[in-house]
Amino acid sequence: MTLDLFEPAAVTQKERVNTAMGELPPHDPGVYTMYDKHDQVMYVGKAKDLQKRVTSYRYSKSKKTQQMVAHLENIRWEVCNSETDAILLENLLIRSLRPPYNHANKKPETYYYISTVRKGNMREFRLSMRVLDEYPRVYGCFKGHLKTRKGLGALLKLLFLVNKPIESAHYLPSQLLNRITPQKFKLSLNQQTGVLVDQFLRGASDQLAYHCEEKIMEMSFRDRFTEHYFDNELEVLRVFFTLGPQRNFRMKKDLNLDSVLINQDEIDDLMALVSE
Repeated sequence: MTLDLFEPAAVTQKERVNTAMGELPPHDPGVYTMYDKHDQVMYVGKAKDLQKRVTSYRYSKSKKTQQMVAHLENIRWEVCNSETDAILLENLLIRSLRPPYNHANKKPETYYYISTVRKGNMREFRLSMRVLDEYPRVYGCFKGHLKTRKGLGALLKLLFLVNKPIESAHYLPSQLLNRITPQKFKLSLNQQTGVLVDQFLRGASDQLAYHCEEKIMEMSFRDRFTEHYFDNELEVLRVFFTLGPQRNFRMKKDLNLDSVLINQDEIDDLMALVSE
């Protein structure tokens, strides 16, 4: 379906939105849903004022919006008690319905926890999709399969290097050189580094990254490849900190959350609230 070529686009766009509404929405917070002629959901949105938001589609100059309005058949809405309730409902509907014109929050994600436990003179790191009772220290959850596994992989490689300086990246344990980060790995940590790791995974401080960088600068590597290799791992570690632990830390602070951990079924809603 396309817009009527014999009338100005703004006119047909306005008429199509008016027809799809049927009646004006109230001036209340809520969630609106746009349907095509097959009664399929095309888009889900939230609004502080439903009437102002929905009627704004009459005059939108966005190419994406005009394309969607060309297929618009019906607009429905649900009034919410508050804008916060509207945000949460919108997030739920986007995740469950996955409308084609929504992009944020509709892709299924993997959520990981990173846990640690002392075993003799070693500390074991464990990656899991649930909280494991046998691990006293648990961090997360962290959103994103690739981001979290690469972040943990970088952390383990750099901790190994700091604890046991090597001349070449080829001397790293074979488990850490695999394309996929191991779900369980043990290495030695002194007390100072252990504290930095705890602060890092809680999102309270990225001093660990600077500590690793200082140690790397003191080392003499056999080849340029190794130098670039660990520089890249440092960058991966910093990206993971920003998008994982630090984001969780700020989210808990901004929303006054008492819980040490963020549950898998809560993180998308919490991120939506913070983004507002």
